[in-house]
Amino acid sequence: MEKYAHIKLSEDWYNDRLGVSFTEDFWTDPVQRTGNYRQIAYETALRHPGIGVGSLDPAPDPQPSDAYSHRFMAALFGCGIVYKENQAPAALPLEVDMDDLARLEVPVLQENRVFRKAMEDAATLRGKYGFVNGGINMGGPLNVAVTVFGEEFLAACACEPDIARHVLSVIAETETRLIYEYCSVVQPGYPTAPFHYGLGNCPAIMLSPALYREVVLPGDLRRREQCAFFSIHHCGVFDRYAEIYSILTPCALDVGANSDYRHLRKYFPQTPCSYIVDNGQIEGRSRGEIDETVRAVVEDGGPPEHITLLRAYGLSKNATDENLTDFRTSAARQGLVPQG
Repeated sequence: MEKYAHIKLSEDWYNDRLGVSFTEDFWTDPVQRTGNYRQIAYETALRHPGIGVGSLDPAPDPQPSDAYSHRFMAALFGCGIVYKENQAPAALPLEVDMDDLARLEVPVLQENRVFRKAMEDAATLRGKYGFVNGGINMGGPLNVAVTVFGEEFLAACACEPDIARHVLSVIAETETRLIYEYCSVVQPGYPTAPFHYGLGNCPAIMLSPALYREVVLPGDLRRREQCAFFSIHHCGVFDRYAEIYSILTPCALDVGANSDYRHLRKYFPQTPCSYIVDNGQIEGRSRGEIDETVRAVVEDGGPPEHITLLRAYGLSKNATDENLTDFRTSAARQGLVPQG
């Protein structure tokens, strides 16, 4: 099976094809949630045999922090979480002003309801399965700041950079404390000092490279100094940020669709990269169109030994069964990368 093409299906797809409802009941109970994941993996593999999507024998993956899916950090900082049948949980930004941002402090974790629930869920899951996964989808300080504080934080980046840097510093310290007080506690052996850390920089494209360098980069450099393994996820177009990111010497990159991969390789000639293929280049497309897209990414973003995978993230119900198969098998069918 093609090892370079990974598919992550969206809640919209699961809701449409398998009838899964992602309302709050899906997420709240940790044992039920773990079982839900396993059932989804099984039913997906049953529907698509032989292409490596899902699993006919899914192992449990107990994740205590997943009550809010990828919005754990937003919930920790007090955002309301919205649940819908066919969407991942979403966070409602806090209503704040500059003074509020300037006064932001690291939460006292032991007094935080989201932290306490995660610890309680970890104990429940350990009792059920004998182990837990201590990871948290933290994103990065920039991701969290934009999610939690919305436009007010972006305004601070432009008008009050000292305040914006303060917010990013508080979030970074919160993440550090979570690593020590949650991740390594519920999963002994979790890497702490030096860290293994994936920097999520989804909103970076909302800032000019100059503003990123002034406001965000100093904190990212401090985190880089703490890390043995440091990766960057930048799901937007990468081109304008390649030079700045080279300062961070990432060990791996996850790069957004429609980027200039040849330009990227000027700065990161041997860095392992995963490349996101745009959903619009897969959903409803012919096999020939998908092959053309994959060929361009592999040829421009290679050499193949430095491509960890191509991935389609959050394919919607508009993706046909044929689209999934064609994408999964494209690079190997074309002889672009070895099959494994």
